[in-house]
Amino acid sequence: MDERAAEPVPDNLEAGTAPMPLRVIEEFINTRRRDGDDIATPQQLATWLRARGLVPADTVVNAEQRNRAERIREGLRALIAENNTEPVSSPRPDGLNPAARAELADLTRDFPLMLDVTVFPPRLIARTAAPVEAALARLLAVVAEAVAEGTWTRLKACREPSCRWAYYDHSRNRRRTWCSMDICGNRAKARASHHRKSTAPLIAGQPTNR
Repeated sequence: MDERAAEPVPDNLEAGTAPMPLRVIEEFINTRRRDGDDIATPQQLATWLRARGLVPADTVVNAEQRNRAERIREGLRALIAENNTEPVSSPRPDGLNPAARAELADLTRDFPLMLDVTVFPPRLIARTAAPVEAALARLLAVVAEAVAEGTWTRLKACREPSCRWAYYDHSRNRRRTWCSMDICGNRAKARASHHRKSTAPLIAGQPTNR
């Protein structure tokens, strides 16, 4: 089977999704898939934001805002990758942009948040009235809320470098490392097995010191 054709998905779609509102972050990161990108155009980003009630129905997204959203998405992917163990060795390119975390740090300065004490419980909201910027700031506020609630470290990027699918770790010990054991986990095991078999003759042929 061509493993490139198999798109990693959570083992159990219902159990493998984060609780709200953290699920929105999970879904946002997973707008980038092997077969495409759900926010590849300004129109697609507007549709995605409207579907989740993050912007008014008549909101128009421009190219600069879409590019900013993509950089935030990849920065968030880099953040949740830190919630997992070290990636396994893979011949495929890593799905993480090495500069994404630093870019996210720069971008967050443009999205100031404030504490809204007029609602119960109080929550972080955007200080801007611009719909798209407010929606992106709301995503960042969700991250802060998840950190405070202790759920943030359960949102992870798959340990397989070529995948990096976001998933919520529901396991009791918080040690789940793959988005799908059937795909990414078995793929890594197959590579490890192949490596052991390919190096075994070399090891067996080495002289033994007595």
